Amino acid sequence: MSVADPLLTILIVEDEPDLAAILKRIVEAAGPWQARILTDPTGLDAALASLPDLVFTDLVMPGLDGFEVIRRVRERDPDLPVIVISAHASLENAVRAVKEGAFDFLAKPFKPEAVELILAKTERDRALRQRMSETDPELAAMLGETPAMRRVRQWIATVRPARTNVLIEGESGTGKELAARAIHGQRGPFVAINTAAIPEALAEAELFGYRRGAFTGATRDHPGLMREAHGGTLFLDEINAMPPALQAKLLRVLEDKRVRPVGGTQDVPADFRLICAANVALETLVEQGNFRRDLYHRINVLHLRLPSLRERRDDIGYLAEHFLQRYARAHGRNCRRFAPEVLTALLAAEWPGNVRELENVIEQAVVLCPPERAELPLAVLPPALGGQDWHAAAESPESSLKLAEVERRHVREVLKRTGGNKSEAARLLAIDYKTLLRKLAE
Repeated sequence: MSVADPLLTILIVEDEPDLAAILKRIVEAAGPWQARILTDPTGLDAALASLPDLVFTDLVMPGLDGFEVIRRVRERDPDLPVIVISAHASLENAVRAVKEGAFDFLAKPFKPEAVELILAKTERDRALRQRMSETDPELAAMLGETPAMRRVRQWIATVRPARTNVLIEGESGTGKELAARAIHGQRGPFVAINTAAIPEALAEAELFGYRRGAFTGATRDHPGLMREAHGGTLFLDEINAMPPALQAKLLRVLEDKRVRPVGGTQDVPADFRLICAANVALETLVEQGNFRRDLYHRINVLHLRLPSLRERRDDIGYLAEHFLQRYARAHGRNCRRFAPEVLTALLAAEWPGNVRELENVIEQAVVLCPPERAELPLAVLPPALGGQDWHAAAESPESSLKLAEVERRHVREVLKRTGGNKSEAARLLAIDYKTLLRKLAE
Protein backbone atom coordinates (compact mmCIF):
# COMPACT_ATOMS: atom_id res chain seq x y z
CA MET A 1 0.00 0.00 0.00
CA SER A 2 1.41 3.35 -1.00
CA VAL A 3 1.25 6.47 1.14
CA ALA A 4 -1.36 7.90 -1.22
CA ASP A 5 -3.80 4.99 -0.80
CA PRO A 6 -6.88 6.07 1.22
CA LEU A 7 -7.66 4.19 4.41
CA LEU A 8 -11.13 2.67 4.39
CA THR A 9 -12.71 2.31 7.82
CA ILE A 10 -14.37 -0.79 9.21
CA LEU A 11 -16.50 -0.97 12.35
CA ILE A 12 -16.44 -4.39 14.07
CA VAL A 13 -19.42 -4.91 16.40
CA GLU A 14 -18.50 -8.01 18.41
CA ASP A 15 -18.97 -8.66 22.15
CA GLU A 16 -16.09 -11.19 22.27
CA PRO A 17 -12.90 -9.04 22.49
CA ASP A 18 -10.52 -11.83 21.42
CA LEU A 19 -12.50 -12.66 18.30
CA ALA A 20 -12.86 -8.96 17.47
CA ALA A 21 -9.08 -8.52 17.76
CA ILE A 22 -8.46 -11.46 15.41
CA LEU A 23 -10.87 -10.05 12.85
CA LYS A 24 -9.22 -6.63 13.14
CA ARG A 25 -5.79 -8.11 12.35
CA ILE A 26 -7.16 -10.01 9.36
CA VAL A 27 -8.90 -7.04 7.75
CA GLU A 28 -6.01 -4.62 8.31
CA ALA A 29 -3.60 -7.11 6.76
CA ALA A 30 -5.86 -7.54 3.73
CA GLY A 31 -5.58 -4.03 2.32
CA PRO A 32 -6.12 -0.33 2.97
CA TRP A 33 -8.54 -0.95 5.84
CA GLN A 34 -8.52 0.57 9.34
CA ALA A 35 -10.71 -1.25 11.84
CA ARG A 36 -12.43 -0.01 15.00
CA ILE A 37 -13.87 -2.41 17.58
CA LEU A 38 -17.13 -1.97 19.47
CA THR A 39 -17.58 -4.63 22.15
CA ASP A 40 -20.66 -3.01 23.69
CA PRO A 41 -23.28 -2.89 20.93
CA THR A 42 -25.46 -0.47 22.89
CA GLY A 43 -22.93 2.21 21.92
CA LEU A 44 -23.66 1.68 18.22
CA ASP A 45 -25.29 5.07 17.57
CA ALA A 46 -22.23 6.93 18.91
CA ALA A 47 -19.91 4.68 16.89
CA LEU A 48 -21.87 5.47 13.73
CA ALA A 49 -21.51 9.23 14.23
CA SER A 50 -18.53 9.07 11.87
CA LEU A 51 -19.79 6.66 9.22
CA PRO A 52 -17.44 3.78 8.39
CA ASP A 53 -17.12 2.26 4.92
CA LEU A 54 -18.09 -1.21 6.14
CA VAL A 55 -19.59 -2.85 9.24
CA PHE A 56 -19.00 -6.36 10.57
CA THR A 57 -21.49 -7.40 13.24
CA ASP A 58 -22.05 -10.47 15.35
CA LEU A 59 -25.59 -11.83 15.26
CA VAL A 60 -26.21 -12.83 18.88
CA MET A 61 -25.11 -10.23 21.43
CA PRO A 62 -26.48 -8.96 24.74
CA GLY A 63 -28.53 -5.79 24.52
CA LEU A 64 -28.60 -5.46 20.75
CA ASP A 65 -28.68 -8.26 18.18
CA GLY A 66 -27.19 -8.19 14.70
CA PHE A 67 -30.55 -7.65 13.00
CA GLU A 68 -31.05 -4.43 14.95
CA VAL A 69 -27.49 -3.39 14.04
CA ILE A 70 -28.38 -3.84 10.35
CA ARG A 71 -31.52 -1.74 10.75
CA ARG A 72 -29.72 1.09 12.53
CA VAL A 73 -26.87 1.14 10.03
CA ARG A 74 -29.30 1.28 7.10
CA GLU A 75 -31.14 4.08 8.89
CA ARG A 76 -27.94 6.14 8.68
CA ASP A 77 -26.91 5.07 5.18
CA PRO A 78 -28.91 2.54 3.10
CA ASP A 79 -25.84 1.86 0.92
CA LEU A 80 -23.40 1.11 3.77
CA PRO A 81 -22.57 -2.63 3.53
CA VAL A 82 -23.04 -4.79 6.64
CA ILE A 83 -21.44 -8.24 7.00
CA VAL A 84 -23.05 -10.54 9.57
CA ILE A 85 -20.75 -12.98 11.39
CA SER A 86 -22.30 -15.67 13.54
CA ALA A 87 -21.84 -19.11 15.01
CA HIS A 88 -25.60 -19.53 14.52
CA ALA A 89 -25.16 -19.99 10.78
CA SER A 90 -28.53 -21.46 9.92
CA LEU A 91 -30.05 -20.92 6.51
CA GLU A 92 -32.96 -19.13 8.18
CA ASN A 93 -30.64 -16.60 9.85
CA ALA A 94 -28.67 -16.04 6.66
CA VAL A 95 -31.81 -15.44 4.59
CA ARG A 96 -33.26 -13.13 7.22
CA ALA A 97 -30.00 -11.17 7.48
CA VAL A 98 -29.87 -10.61 3.72
CA LYS A 99 -33.54 -9.61 3.64
CA GLU A 100 -32.87 -7.12 6.44
CA GLY A 101 -30.20 -5.60 4.21
CA ALA A 102 -26.95 -7.43 5.04
CA PHE A 103 -24.38 -7.46 2.25
CA ASP A 104 -23.09 -10.93 3.15
CA PHE A 105 -23.11 -13.61 5.88
CA LEU A 106 -19.96 -15.16 7.38
CA ALA A 107 -20.13 -18.28 9.55
CA LYS A 108 -17.95 -18.78 12.65
CA PRO A 109 -15.33 -20.10 12.88
CA PHE A 110 -14.10 -18.30 9.77
CA LYS A 111 -10.88 -18.57 7.83
CA PRO A 112 -8.81 -15.48 6.91
CA GLU A 113 -9.30 -16.33 3.22
CA ALA A 114 -13.08 -16.11 3.61
CA VAL A 115 -12.78 -12.66 5.20
CA GLU A 116 -10.41 -11.49 2.46
CA LEU A 117 -12.81 -12.66 -0.27
CA ILE A 118 -15.66 -10.73 1.33
CA LEU A 119 -13.49 -7.62 1.65
CA ALA A 120 -12.50 -7.84 -2.01
CA LYS A 121 -16.13 -8.32 -3.02
CA THR A 122 -17.21 -5.37 -0.87
CA GLU A 123 -14.56 -3.09 -2.33
CA ARG A 124 -15.46 -4.05 -5.90
CA ASP A 125 -19.13 -3.38 -5.23
CA ARG A 126 -18.33 -0.08 -3.49
CA ALA A 127 -16.13 1.07 -6.37
CA LEU A 128 -18.78 0.06 -8.92
CA ARG A 129 -21.54 1.96 -7.07
CA GLN A 130 -19.32 5.01 -6.80
CA ARG A 131 -18.42 4.94 -10.49
CA MET A 132 -22.04 4.41 -11.46
CA SER A 133 -23.31 7.25 -9.28
CA GLU A 134 -20.63 9.64 -10.49
CA THR A 135 -20.39 8.78 -14.19
CA ASP A 136 -23.36 6.57 -15.05
CA PRO A 137 -26.51 7.80 -13.31
CA GLU A 138 -28.75 6.14 -15.94
CA LEU A 139 -27.32 2.69 -15.21
CA ALA A 140 -27.38 3.38 -11.47
CA ALA A 141 -31.12 4.06 -11.73
CA MET A 142 -31.66 0.38 -12.62
CA LEU A 143 -32.02 -0.59 -8.96
CA GLY A 144 -31.69 -4.14 -7.72
CA GLU A 145 -29.06 -6.51 -6.36
CA THR A 146 -30.48 -9.85 -7.46
CA PRO A 147 -28.58 -11.84 -10.11
CA ALA A 148 -31.37 -11.04 -12.60
CA MET A 149 -30.87 -7.28 -12.26
CA ARG A 150 -27.10 -7.54 -12.29
CA ARG A 151 -27.38 -9.42 -15.58
CA VAL A 152 -29.65 -6.68 -16.95
CA ARG A 153 -27.12 -3.96 -16.06
CA GLN A 154 -24.26 -6.01 -17.52
CA TRP A 155 -26.23 -6.56 -20.76
CA ILE A 156 -27.01 -2.83 -21.02
CA ALA A 157 -23.36 -1.87 -20.50
CA THR A 158 -22.38 -4.35 -23.24
CA VAL A 159 -24.83 -3.19 -25.92
CA ARG A 160 -24.76 0.54 -25.18
CA PRO A 161 -21.84 1.43 -27.54
CA ALA A 162 -23.68 -0.02 -30.55
CA ARG A 163 -26.42 1.98 -32.29
CA THR A 164 -28.45 -1.15 -32.93
CA ASN A 165 -32.23 -1.10 -32.48
CA VAL A 166 -33.49 -2.65 -29.25
CA LEU A 167 -36.83 -4.15 -28.21
CA ILE A 168 -37.58 -4.14 -24.48
CA GLU A 169 -40.41 -6.33 -23.23
CA GLY A 170 -41.81 -6.62 -19.73
CA GLU A 171 -44.87 -6.01 -17.61
CA SER A 172 -46.05 -2.48 -16.82
CA GLY A 173 -44.01 -0.89 -14.05
CA THR A 174 -40.83 -2.94 -14.58
CA GLY A 175 -38.81 0.10 -15.67
CA LYS A 176 -38.72 -0.10 -19.46
CA GLU A 177 -38.09 3.63 -19.93
CA LEU A 178 -35.34 3.55 -17.28
CA ALA A 179 -33.74 0.69 -19.22
CA ALA A 180 -34.07 2.65 -22.47
CA ARG A 181 -32.38 5.69 -20.92
CA ALA A 182 -29.60 3.45 -19.58
CA ILE A 183 -29.05 1.91 -23.02
CA HIS A 184 -28.98 5.38 -24.57
CA GLY A 185 -26.45 6.70 -22.04
CA GLN A 186 -25.61 10.29 -22.89
CA ARG A 187 -25.10 10.06 -26.66
CA GLY A 188 -27.17 12.81 -28.26
CA PRO A 189 -30.82 13.65 -27.62
CA PHE A 190 -33.18 11.15 -25.98
CA VAL A 191 -36.78 11.55 -27.18
CA ALA A 192 -39.45 9.43 -25.48
CA ILE A 193 -43.11 9.03 -26.37
CA ASN A 194 -45.87 6.65 -25.34
CA THR A 195 -47.40 5.45 -28.60
CA ALA A 196 -50.68 4.51 -26.93
CA ALA A 197 -51.07 8.02 -25.50
CA ILE A 198 -51.22 9.79 -28.90
CA PRO A 199 -54.61 9.92 -30.66
CA GLU A 200 -54.32 8.07 -33.98
CA ALA A 201 -55.32 11.20 -35.93
CA LEU A 202 -52.36 13.13 -34.47
CA ALA A 203 -49.77 10.38 -34.31
CA GLU A 204 -48.38 10.82 -37.83
CA ALA A 205 -47.95 14.59 -37.49
CA GLU A 206 -46.40 14.23 -34.03
CA LEU A 207 -43.90 11.58 -35.06
CA PHE A 208 -43.04 12.63 -38.63
CA GLY A 209 -43.58 16.37 -38.29
CA TYR A 210 -45.57 18.65 -40.60
CA ARG A 211 -45.29 21.74 -42.75
CA ARG A 212 -47.23 24.91 -42.18
CA GLY A 213 -50.62 24.73 -43.86
CA ALA A 214 -50.60 20.91 -44.06
CA PHE A 215 -53.92 20.82 -42.19
CA THR A 216 -56.22 23.11 -40.25
CA GLY A 217 -54.33 24.52 -37.29
CA ALA A 218 -50.86 23.90 -38.76
CA THR A 219 -49.74 27.52 -38.46
CA ARG A 220 -46.02 26.73 -38.36
CA ASP A 221 -43.52 24.04 -39.31
CA HIS A 222 -43.09 21.26 -36.74
CA PRO A 223 -39.97 19.04 -37.05
CA GLY A 224 -41.55 15.99 -35.41
CA LEU A 225 -40.12 13.65 -32.80
CA MET A 226 -38.10 11.63 -35.30
CA ARG A 227 -36.21 14.72 -36.40
CA GLU A 228 -35.72 15.79 -32.79
CA ALA A 229 -34.11 12.40 -32.11
CA HIS A 230 -31.65 12.80 -35.03
CA GLY A 231 -28.18 11.78 -33.82
CA GLY A 232 -29.58 10.25 -30.63
CA THR A 233 -32.29 7.84 -29.50
CA LEU A 234 -36.03 7.64 -30.15
CA PHE A 235 -37.89 5.62 -27.51
CA LEU A 236 -41.34 4.38 -28.52
CA ASP A 237 -43.15 2.96 -25.50
CA GLU A 238 -46.09 0.59 -26.05
CA ILE A 239 -45.11 0.11 -29.70
CA ASN A 240 -47.76 -2.63 -29.80
CA ALA A 241 -50.40 0.17 -29.91
CA MET A 242 -49.04 1.70 -33.13
CA PRO A 243 -51.66 1.70 -35.97
CA PRO A 244 -50.80 -0.46 -39.02
CA ALA A 245 -50.46 2.54 -41.37
CA LEU A 246 -47.85 4.12 -39.10
CA GLN A 247 -46.03 0.80 -38.80
CA ALA A 248 -45.41 0.87 -42.56
CA LYS A 249 -44.20 4.48 -42.45
CA LEU A 250 -41.87 3.74 -39.52
CA LEU A 251 -40.38 0.78 -41.38
CA ARG A 252 -39.54 3.04 -44.35
CA VAL A 253 -37.86 5.60 -42.07
CA LEU A 254 -35.73 2.87 -40.49
CA GLU A 255 -34.66 1.62 -43.93
CA ASP A 256 -33.95 5.03 -45.49
CA LYS A 257 -32.98 7.02 -42.39
CA ARG A 258 -35.02 9.86 -43.83
CA VAL A 259 -38.49 11.18 -43.02
CA ARG A 260 -41.02 13.21 -45.00
CA PRO A 261 -43.14 15.57 -42.88
CA VAL A 262 -46.91 15.71 -43.40
CA GLY A 263 -47.53 18.23 -46.18
CA GLY A 264 -43.86 18.20 -47.20
CA THR A 265 -42.42 17.48 -50.64
CA GLN A 266 -38.88 16.48 -49.66
CA ASP A 267 -37.36 13.96 -47.26
CA VAL A 268 -35.09 15.17 -44.46
CA PRO A 269 -32.46 13.16 -42.53
CA ALA A 270 -33.68 11.26 -39.45
CA ASP A 271 -30.88 9.00 -38.25
CA PHE A 272 -31.53 7.73 -34.74
CA ARG A 273 -31.24 4.61 -32.64
CA LEU A 274 -34.70 3.16 -32.08
CA ILE A 275 -35.58 1.58 -28.75
CA CYS A 276 -39.10 0.17 -28.53
CA ALA A 277 -40.95 -1.20 -25.53
CA ALA A 278 -43.99 -3.45 -25.31
CA ASN A 279 -45.97 -4.68 -22.32
CA VAL A 280 -47.28 -7.68 -24.27
CA ALA A 281 -45.43 -10.36 -26.22
CA LEU A 282 -44.92 -8.66 -29.58
CA GLU A 283 -44.18 -11.96 -31.30
CA THR A 284 -47.68 -13.15 -30.36
CA LEU A 285 -49.18 -10.07 -32.03
CA VAL A 286 -47.13 -10.85 -35.13
CA GLU A 287 -48.51 -14.41 -35.24
CA GLN A 288 -52.04 -13.02 -34.82
CA GLY A 289 -51.51 -10.63 -37.71
CA ASN A 290 -51.79 -7.54 -35.49
CA PHE A 291 -48.20 -6.34 -35.97
CA ARG A 292 -46.04 -6.26 -39.09
CA ARG A 293 -43.57 -9.12 -39.18
CA ASP A 294 -41.00 -7.11 -41.19
CA LEU A 295 -41.13 -4.22 -38.70
CA TYR A 296 -40.86 -6.67 -35.79
CA HIS A 297 -37.61 -8.09 -37.17
CA ARG A 298 -36.30 -4.57 -37.86
CA ILE A 299 -36.83 -3.37 -34.27
CA ASN A 300 -35.96 -6.66 -32.57
CA VAL A 301 -32.25 -6.76 -33.42
CA LEU A 302 -31.36 -6.80 -29.73
CA HIS A 303 -33.92 -8.04 -27.22
CA LEU A 304 -34.17 -7.30 -23.49
CA ARG A 305 -36.81 -8.82 -21.24
CA LEU A 306 -37.15 -7.10 -17.87
CA PRO A 307 -38.10 -9.41 -14.99
CA SER A 308 -41.23 -8.72 -12.97
CA LEU A 309 -40.86 -7.90 -9.30
CA ARG A 310 -42.31 -11.34 -8.51
CA GLU A 311 -39.33 -12.87 -10.31
CA ARG A 312 -36.83 -10.96 -8.15
CA ARG A 313 -38.49 -10.96 -4.74
CA ASP A 314 -35.16 -10.60 -2.97
CA ASP A 315 -35.04 -7.04 -4.35
CA ILE A 316 -38.31 -6.02 -2.66
CA GLY A 317 -36.70 -5.21 0.70
CA TYR A 318 -33.81 -3.38 -0.97
CA LEU A 319 -36.13 -1.30 -3.18
CA ALA A 320 -38.53 -0.58 -0.33
CA GLU A 321 -35.67 0.70 1.85
CA HIS A 322 -34.42 2.88 -1.02
CA PHE A 323 -37.86 4.43 -1.58
CA LEU A 324 -38.41 4.86 2.16
CA GLN A 325 -35.23 6.89 2.57
CA ARG A 326 -35.89 8.91 -0.61
CA TYR A 327 -39.45 9.91 0.29
CA ALA A 328 -38.77 10.41 3.99
CA ARG A 329 -36.24 13.06 2.97
CA ALA A 330 -38.48 14.49 0.24
CA HIS A 331 -41.49 14.89 2.54
CA GLY A 332 -39.60 15.78 5.71
CA ARG A 333 -40.69 12.68 7.66
CA ASN A 334 -38.81 11.07 10.55
CA CYS A 335 -39.62 7.46 9.56
CA ARG A 336 -36.40 5.80 8.48
CA ARG A 337 -37.19 2.12 9.02
CA PHE A 338 -40.06 -0.34 8.66
CA ALA A 339 -41.92 -2.12 11.41
CA PRO A 340 -41.15 -5.87 11.03
CA GLU A 341 -44.73 -6.65 9.99
CA VAL A 342 -44.49 -4.07 7.19
CA LEU A 343 -41.57 -5.88 5.55
CA THR A 344 -43.45 -9.15 5.92
CA ALA A 345 -46.45 -7.66 4.12
CA LEU A 346 -44.31 -6.13 1.37
CA LEU A 347 -42.44 -9.38 0.74
CA ALA A 348 -45.68 -11.39 0.59
CA ALA A 349 -47.47 -9.11 -1.90
CA GLU A 350 -47.81 -10.03 -5.59
CA TRP A 351 -47.08 -6.53 -6.99
CA PRO A 352 -48.90 -6.73 -10.34
CA GLY A 353 -47.76 -3.13 -10.95
CA ASN A 354 -44.16 -4.11 -10.22
CA VAL A 355 -41.56 -1.54 -9.10
CA ARG A 356 -43.77 1.44 -9.97
CA GLU A 357 -46.53 0.09 -7.71
CA LEU A 358 -44.08 -0.58 -4.87
CA GLU A 359 -42.68 2.94 -5.14
CA ASN A 360 -46.16 4.49 -5.08
CA VAL A 361 -47.16 2.41 -2.04
CA ILE A 362 -44.04 3.45 -0.11
CA GLU A 363 -44.46 7.15 -0.95
CA GLN A 364 -48.11 7.08 0.06
CA ALA A 365 -47.21 5.29 3.30
CA VAL A 366 -44.50 7.86 4.11
CA VAL A 367 -46.95 10.73 3.58
CA LEU A 368 -49.59 9.06 5.75
CA CYS A 369 -47.09 8.14 8.50
CA PRO A 370 -47.52 10.30 11.63
CA PRO A 371 -44.71 12.92 11.66
CA GLU A 372 -43.43 11.83 15.07
CA ARG A 373 -43.02 8.15 14.12
CA ALA A 374 -39.50 6.90 13.35
CA GLU A 375 -40.79 3.45 12.31
CA LEU A 376 -43.26 3.08 9.46
CA PRO A 377 -46.32 1.23 10.87
CA LEU A 378 -48.48 -1.32 9.09
CA ALA A 379 -51.55 0.91 9.37
CA VAL A 380 -50.34 3.31 6.65
CA LEU A 381 -50.12 0.60 3.98
CA PRO A 382 -53.08 0.06 1.63
CA PRO A 383 -55.82 -2.25 3.00
CA ALA A 384 -54.83 -4.99 0.54
CA LEU A 385 -51.46 -5.19 2.32
CA GLY A 386 -52.97 -5.25 5.80
CA GLY A 387 -53.07 -1.51 6.39
CA GLN A 388 -55.84 0.75 7.58
CA ASP A 389 -58.81 1.37 5.30
CA TRP A 390 -59.04 5.15 5.21
CA HIS A 391 -62.60 4.84 3.95
CA ALA A 392 -63.60 2.60 6.86
CA ALA A 393 -65.74 5.37 8.31
CA ALA A 394 -68.50 4.14 6.04
CA GLU A 395 -68.53 0.80 7.90
CA SER A 396 -67.85 2.18 11.38
CA PRO A 397 -70.41 3.12 14.08
CA GLU A 398 -70.69 6.34 12.09
CA SER A 399 -71.94 4.36 9.08
CA SER A 400 -74.92 6.65 8.89
CA LEU A 401 -72.57 9.32 7.50
CA LYS A 402 -73.27 10.24 3.93
CA LEU A 403 -70.68 9.34 1.30
CA ALA A 404 -69.88 13.04 0.79
CA GLU A 405 -68.93 13.39 4.46
CA VAL A 406 -66.68 10.32 4.31
CA GLU A 407 -65.00 11.82 1.25
CA ARG A 408 -64.57 15.18 2.99
CA ARG A 409 -62.90 13.52 5.97
CA HIS A 410 -60.57 11.56 3.72
CA VAL A 411 -59.56 14.67 1.75
CA ARG A 412 -58.88 16.56 4.99
CA GLU A 413 -56.76 13.67 6.30
CA VAL A 414 -54.65 13.54 3.14
CA LEU A 415 -54.19 17.32 3.17
CA LYS A 416 -53.12 17.12 6.78
CA ARG A 417 -50.57 14.42 5.96
CA THR A 418 -49.15 16.47 3.07
CA GLY A 419 -48.83 19.57 5.23
CA GLY A 420 -51.40 21.41 3.12
CA ASN A 421 -49.62 20.74 -0.18
CA LYS A 422 -52.59 20.60 -2.57
CA SER A 423 -50.66 19.34 -5.61
CA GLU A 424 -49.26 16.44 -3.58
CA ALA A 425 -52.69 15.69 -2.06
CA ALA A 426 -54.30 15.63 -5.52
CA ARG A 427 -51.67 13.15 -6.72
CA LEU A 428 -52.19 10.84 -3.73
CA LEU A 429 -55.97 11.04 -4.13
CA ALA A 430 -55.57 10.19 -7.84
CA ILE A 431 -57.57 13.25 -8.94
CA ASP A 432 -56.47 16.30 -10.88
CA TYR A 433 -55.64 19.60 -9.18
CA LYS A 434 -58.79 21.39 -10.40
CA THR A 435 -61.00 18.60 -9.05
CA LEU A 436 -59.36 18.92 -5.64
CA LEU A 437 -59.90 22.70 -5.63
CA ARG A 438 -63.56 22.15 -6.52
CA LYS A 439 -63.99 19.65 -3.71
CA LEU A 440 -62.34 22.05 -1.25
CA ALA A 441 -64.68 24.83 -2.37
CA GLU A 442 -67.65 22.55 -1.84
